[in-house]
Amino acid sequence: MSSSQTMTVLIRDQEAQNAFSFSPPVEVVSQLDSNLEAASNLFVLTSATNLSDVSELVKAANQKHHLRVLFIREDIDSSWLPQMFDRANLRTMRNTLIHTNAELPQRVINAWSWGAQDQLIAKATVMGDRLLVFSCAMEKLEIAFSDLPCLKLIPIDERGDFTLSEEGSYLHWPKQDIHLDLDALRYEIDPNIKHKFDAYKLTHDQLFGKAIATLRKQSKLRQSDIIGLSERQVSRIEKGEGTKVETLDLFAQAHQMELNDYLEAVANLIEVV
Repeated sequence: MSSSQTMTVLIRDQEAQNAFSFSPPVEVVSQLDSNLEAASNLFVLTSATNLSDVSELVKAANQKHHLRVLFIREDIDSSWLPQMFDRANLRTMRNTLIHTNAELPQRVINAWSWGAQDQLIAKATVMGDRLLVFSCAMEKLEIAFSDLPCLKLIPIDERGDFTLSEEGSYLHWPKQDIHLDLDALRYEIDPNIKHKFDAYKLTHDQLFGKAIATLRKQSKLRQSDIIGLSERQVSRIEKGEGTKVETLDLFAQAHQMELNDYLEAVANLIEVV
């Protein structure tokens, strides 16, 4: 969704009415209207005990694929939620989010208003040995801790000790200083995404290596002139092996340049090699 597209937010939760702050392209309304089901990007905020009030609109908008998210504030014991859905003659939908405060709806609607709903995380939880994450676009991503190299480092009793950044860009495990975003999850979960990314990285590393070699030759340096690296290491990097920042700093020193200036010079050459 382009951020220029209008988003309609219906707030039918009096207690939470003043808890949100939205800017264009978000239009906030509080009155039920039969025209709302035609809104192309509709978000509905209500409470569990008030679900019946919006049920007809929710069903009609969802049938037309206009309902983006139904937010339900948990104002009753969670064990009663199935009965609240039954009372409203509604079934649980994949685009339903239960929340206890304004943080979750604010994050999700902000993401949609920025056109970043596919890049930002709505919420996440740990279920035994698995991590379950929902994007702000309501995409579900699930992975075992043992399937992701960085997550393997987290002790079992500390798996749930993560925080979600305010805007939803990453999960953070402070003790291990591990940051995890949606792209990293998709890379491990989806073979097609992994293949495309690996192909892109290979092409990038090859171009980067060629630019490094071109700059070295322009500076009349030999591979043996990169102090701290063997000729074999330099050759592998120039052929596209990929490298670390610390290694690139050795190249910069050999060129008598600051690292940032060296990287800028390499980047400029990537466009022409």
